[in-house]
Amino acid sequence: MFPVFSLVLDKDVSGKIALMYPELYKELSKGRSLSFKTFFMWVLISIYQGGVIMYGALVLFEDEFIHIVAISFTALILTELIMVALTVRTWHYIMILAELLSLALYILSLIVLKDYFGK
Repeated sequence: MFPVFSLVLDKDVSGKIALMYPELYKELSKGRSLSFKTFFMWVLISIYQGGVIMYGALVLFEDEFIHIVAISFTALILTELIMVALTVRTWHYIMILAELLSLALYILSLIVLKDYFGK
């Protein structure tokens, strides 16, 4: 969750330039990029990614059904971390820290909760 929250630090231009050229954010004031259509497009992308990950794990690892939860959840975590990384335009040290911290916490949870994810 840390990378998603760190996206608020992402910016296209500095605050000074944004105040000098308010037309840069004309699209935001019209509400086109923050519409229901945009929201549902992201929902469809998420459903597609989740479906590919889940059914891919079922097809590729059908003999090891016990590990499908760990495999598909790991693929989901990595996919979302990559999606956030591809969305960022201006990297900030907090964003890098958030990406690494999320990955480290997931790896730690795999070690600590190994009985939950299978042996």
